[in-house]
Amino acid sequence: MRSKKVRIGLLILLSLVLILMYLAPGIARNYLVKNSPELIGRQIALGDIDYNYFTSTAKAYDFKLLEANGSDVFISFDTLLINLEPLKYLAGKIEIEQFYLNGLTATIVMQDSVFNFDDMIAFYSGNDTLNIEEDPAAESLKYAVSDIVIMNSDLYFDHRNVNKLTKLEDINLKVPFIGWDQQEKSNVDVRFNLSNGGYVETTLNLNPNDGDFDAGLDIDRLDLSAFYEYAAQSLNVNSMNGILNASLQLDGNVEDFTKAILTGNVEVTDFVMTDTADKKILGAKNISCDLSRIDYANSDYQIGKLELTDTYTFFELDSTTNNLARLMKDEDAAPSQKEAKANISSTDNLKYSIDRFIIKNGALDYMDNLTGQPFDYHLNEININTQEIRNNVDWVTINSTMLLNNRGNLVAQLGFNPNDYTKNLNLDIAIEKFLLSDINIYTDYHMGHNVVQGDMYYYSKSKVTDGIINSENRLLVKNAKLETTGGGLNKVPLKFAFFLLTDKNGDVNMEIPVNGDLNQPSVKVSTIVWYAFKNLIGKTVAAPVNFLVGLVGGDPKELEEMSFAYTDTIPSQRQYRQLNKLLDLERQKEELAIKMTYYVDRDLQKEALAKEWVGQGFNKDGSNYLKDEAGFREYVFDIVQTDTLSFNDAVMKLASDVNLDSLSLSRTDALVDHIRNYLKRQHLDTNIKVEKGDSNAPENLGAYPTFKFTYGLQEENDQTED
Repeated sequence: MRSKKVRIGLLILLSLVLILMYLAPGIARNYLVKNSPELIGRQIALGDIDYNYFTSTAKAYDFKLLEANGSDVFISFDTLLINLEPLKYLAGKIEIEQFYLNGLTATIVMQDSVFNFDDMIAFYSGNDTLNIEEDPAAESLKYAVSDIVIMNSDLYFDHRNVNKLTKLEDINLKVPFIGWDQQEKSNVDVRFNLSNGGYVETTLNLNPNDGDFDAGLDIDRLDLSAFYEYAAQSLNVNSMNGILNASLQLDGNVEDFTKAILTGNVEVTDFVMTDTADKKILGAKNISCDLSRIDYANSDYQIGKLELTDTYTFFELDSTTNNLARLMKDEDAAPSQKEAKANISSTDNLKYSIDRFIIKNGALDYMDNLTGQPFDYHLNEININTQEIRNNVDWVTINSTMLLNNRGNLVAQLGFNPNDYTKNLNLDIAIEKFLLSDINIYTDYHMGHNVVQGDMYYYSKSKVTDGIINSENRLLVKNAKLETTGGGLNKVPLKFAFFLLTDKNGDVNMEIPVNGDLNQPSVKVSTIVWYAFKNLIGKTVAAPVNFLVGLVGGDPKELEEMSFAYTDTIPSQRQYRQLNKLLDLERQKEELAIKMTYYVDRDLQKEALAKEWVGQGFNKDGSNYLKDEAGFREYVFDIVQTDTLSFNDAVMKLASDVNLDSLSLSRTDALVDHIRNYLKRQHLDTNIKVEKGDSNAPENLGAYPTFKFTYGLQEENDQTED
């Protein structure tokens, strides 16, 4: 109701001015200048007014409407031309055949939420003389305005909240006709230039009866740097540059602009954004977006094709956040991951679609300092292509390729359920010619190894179903060469594992299955993968025989240990074959360190040596104490002449004159020396170590004379000896 009162008041004022102009231009000018504060709440400085009585044409020159302070200019114009039909006012109709305004200059100032024209609105809203109650039975005001033209005008918007002055230059507006009873749509054409180049042009067609409108908007070469101050209100950026071009169509009704439908296309070229350190963080040579249908009121966002060309992203990760998150000035107020998921799930009525999403020739620079050293990695030639990303489909597939640090290739295919993408997805990855030395900072920090050389090929097929991950991973490393640094948070025997896994072609083949439940909040994919890899390495090193037997064949147990009888000093043919296999392994794996450690239960060996000594007397008549156990027992007890002792004690009593300790040591030395000499005879430069184990080691208890085989790397053995 109040807005109608204001409009009626303005029409009354306009009528008054027209009458004054008609009666006497001089009187009208003086009256307006003198009484303008009472009429409109502001002072008017008016150059001149002319009125041609024969053509009913009124002209005003050098008009100025001052600010509330009485000195600054709020609105001014050079020339106002109005072609009137004053007599029709007597018939209750205001008719203007021509309205021409040239050289208009207006300044709009905004500070906080206050505008410089708020006092004028308050003046009319509070002016009792204009608050005329509307009579429902009264006839509507009849008006008709033709040929409305505004030319060569400038508009200044002084937004003091962001300290930004924006100028719209050379504004031109044309309206053919507006009338109280018009049936056809009114047409409004507006064009203005931008102070940094480019222009904006719009055409509006409005139906005055039902309020329906359609508007076309063309934006040409809009410099985005003009909006930097606005972006800086919420973003920690130093600059934002780029050129915007757009052709948009808006259809709706003036009663509710929020229900309008937006279509068209938008293009941004040469986009660059820098952070507060003036480092480029985001960029794109070209971004184009086809807007098929944007229906804000119904949360319906339909995009035809979204294509980004020659993109660039700089991503820096630290232990708590990243540089892109730090761009937000109110980072602490950003919703948590849990809250974000809740917000997403609450927008059940959201409808969206992208018919085609394309990234061509993208690049990403990654950096972190998580290990205490700066890690830099470059991804380029990033290409992503997908079709039909929609909220109402069950599956979306995205294909991508990229170059890893200017050398390796990655091909990936991601499939996911857009309505539940965290718990249902497929990911297939193939990586070729990845240079392992690129990630030395990580391998050194976590595992205590550096990669001197080696190319990695990685193939993975992963599937997540209802939060359960099952992943098949194959790792192939060619020409791998590692060095141990001695550090590492998790000391993993990676070098020895790679050595064992290396086949005859010098390649390392690893199958790494990954399984886990991602529904548990504490479980992360990276943790699952790490433990799967670590367990595989541990199992490989713990059971090296399983990998070495493939080189020499036979039973894996032959590469684990070699056992003798307590009295043996010379290997059997079978044991010689075992020694030959060790020599063969050494020849095939020159870096392999092989150690044979001798263990024996000395007490059991002395009992066996005592039986051997006593048995020599039993064997004199051609018997064999080892084969004739009953006869040998009878022989022993006949000599001892007592049945109160056990058989072993009886044997030990008969051999009491023999130094069994010395005999046991000499037999051990003879066996060890014989094996050493045999290995040297077969291979003079052999590095196979043959040694006696610690006599107190638990491996001695209950043991036959046994050589336990252990394997490692020559380099590590040398370091241990040093």
